[in-house]
Amino acid sequence: MKSGNRRRPIVAPFLLANSLPAATFGLIALAGGLARAQSATPKPAPSVPSQSQNAPAQTPKPDTPKPDAPKTNAKPQTPAPTTPAPTQTPAAVPPAQTPAAPTPAPPQTAPPVVATPQVVPPLVVPGGPVIGEIEVRGNKILNTASILITLEDRGIKIGSPCNDQTLTQIQQRLYQTGNYGQHSTDVAEAVRVRSEQFNPPDGRCKVVIEVDENEPIKNVQVTGSGPIKPEEIRNLIQVSPDKTNPNLVKIYNEAQFLRDTLAIQDLYNKKGYTITFGQDAGPDEKNSGQLNVPIIVTRVGKITLINNKKTKRKVILREMKTKEGDFYNRSVFNDDIRRLYNLDYLESVNPAENSVAPGVINLTLSVAEKRTGTVSVAVGYSNRQQLVGRAEIGETNFRGEGEGLNLLWETGGAANRNSVELGFNKPWLDKRRTALGIQLYDKTIYRFSNSLQQSSIINPIDNSNVGTDNRYNEQRTGATLTLSRPFRDTYRGAITLRGENVRTDNLDLSGINAEIIQNGPIYSIAGSLLHNTRDLDLDPVTGGTQSLSVEVGQARLKDIHAINGTTIPGLGNVNFGKSSLELKQYLNLQSARKRSKPDEEKRSLALRFIIGASAGTLPFFEQFFVGGADSVRGYREDRYWGKYMLLGSVELRQPLARSLKGVLFFDIGDAWGGRYQDTRIEGFDQHGFSLHPGFGAGIRVRTPIGPLRLDFGFGTEGGRTHFSISNTF
Repeated sequence: MKSGNRRRPIVAPFLLANSLPAATFGLIALAGGLARAQSATPKPAPSVPSQSQNAPAQTPKPDTPKPDAPKTNAKPQTPAPTTPAPTQTPAAVPPAQTPAAPTPAPPQTAPPVVATPQVVPPLVVPGGPVIGEIEVRGNKILNTASILITLEDRGIKIGSPCNDQTLTQIQQRLYQTGNYGQHSTDVAEAVRVRSEQFNPPDGRCKVVIEVDENEPIKNVQVTGSGPIKPEEIRNLIQVSPDKTNPNLVKIYNEAQFLRDTLAIQDLYNKKGYTITFGQDAGPDEKNSGQLNVPIIVTRVGKITLINNKKTKRKVILREMKTKEGDFYNRSVFNDDIRRLYNLDYLESVNPAENSVAPGVINLTLSVAEKRTGTVSVAVGYSNRQQLVGRAEIGETNFRGEGEGLNLLWETGGAANRNSVELGFNKPWLDKRRTALGIQLYDKTIYRFSNSLQQSSIINPIDNSNVGTDNRYNEQRTGATLTLSRPFRDTYRGAITLRGENVRTDNLDLSGINAEIIQNGPIYSIAGSLLHNTRDLDLDPVTGGTQSLSVEVGQARLKDIHAINGTTIPGLGNVNFGKSSLELKQYLNLQSARKRSKPDEEKRSLALRFIIGASAGTLPFFEQFFVGGADSVRGYREDRYWGKYMLLGSVELRQPLARSLKGVLFFDIGDAWGGRYQDTRIEGFDQHGFSLHPGFGAGIRVRTPIGPLRLDFGFGTEGGRTHFSISNTF
């Protein structure tokens, strides 16, 4: 039975309202039928009831008119006005009556109507038929209730319109669940839907659904998962058997399996890997009940380097954790690019990817090398050294092996002395990336940036100048050797051995102030641990560093024969220990750096915090010093000293042009405590713990010899200009 879309009728009130007219129509039809039957077949004349209830019944004469004779409007004739005899009443003509009921009949009951063999006409329901029953066949594992709930989610249930559109919706909805169609991709074969009328018809239909249910899943076979364990993959597959409830059987669901594969891809993507699935993903055609999940993790086929004219191929590849034949990981590869920039002998690194086969990708690195060899002769100025002549020969990529070698010579300065430094660095001693650093030096440390006191220090024997007349400097001759090794990607541990002889200027000081003049050898061993998450070591805008260092040492401080003939007793052999914790954090205030431009200029906020403490007897020159270009700006160099140290700094860095930045800064800190807190030197009085703030602005210029800094800061003692080489932090 076909019909168009109709509004759902209100069935029960309609049947009740139409039952009475239908019954009445049946009674009228039955009476009319009986009358026609009597007129066609001759029968004895029926007795006519008397006009009066008291009149006795009379037997009609043979010529009395039949009850169904034609009727007229004439009144019946009466006899002459004589005394009527009861037995002499003439035959009376029936009075005019309606054809339906000549004489009121006694009450009749329903049985005569029901007993009549009458065919009831079909019930026509306004709005079309509706679903009265839904029957599901062919389901073995899925229960009927769950299937019906699936249909109810789309508004298909008992009472819904029973038409072709509804039947099509049922078929499509069930097929879209993914529970059917494993044996045939034809929708009509996977889900068959038809309707049947009720007998007798009553405005309802029965919907019969026959389904070809998918096979149950008994086992999930994961292959090729590579860097991720198969068990972790199985946990993402919703159609896999439930280990906690073996009696719970699940059938293969194509739609759910597609969602599972997307979840697997998302897991690999979050970990930086790229995957595809094999062609046999899904139910195993030969092994019934097995679900195959073949994973193909992309591997690195070949790594090609372009334009590396000086740097050897092995030097670049050894810095990369991405190796040929390994699983390709985007995150690891991005870290490799960052490490190549941190080498500081590559100007740019441009990576490219090329997929050459399913699961295979080739990588190409086009590099531009820096000029790593420098020969420079210059005149420089800084707050510490004042005006100094400088000559340097350096190579940061010696022999193309990534080794560092430098020779520095300085002359003049505030002390008018010569300084020589020779350094060598080998970043790879073995396959575990053990690095070796060696420094040999005979250098002057300009401890303060202005005079301590006015005095004339002349040797009375030969009238030679044995020291500056107003400055305290240290001459250090010695060497350091450092061995370091990375571990766990972002960590590096180091051990440093130091041995040097220290000589201080023989100033004309007396009393407790003379204790700052100390000479003698010093030996120490230090261990440090660094955690580095900076995006670019030379110019970071994200990440940070956390470093912890501990040093123990011994100094052999000798007696000093002062120029005025007195002897300043040395401290002898003293042991000491120092420890410090330094935290640095960088916050990018703009969009992230592009992968192709890891050194892109960005506005950033840089934070630094340092805390230090010491134990034992410290030589004066081994204390913590605070003040100047590298700590609290706006104060003289090494303005505060002591056994303890606290320092905090904030910098807002704004790019102004390529290799040029503007800076706003705020520093606060102090050094206090220890043996030398009572030293009274003009302009450098110590007052115990008291945090000293400084703020100001500066510029940064990136040059081949390193970043140049110019800062102007204000502190509680006025303002000062600071000029130096290298970053503050």
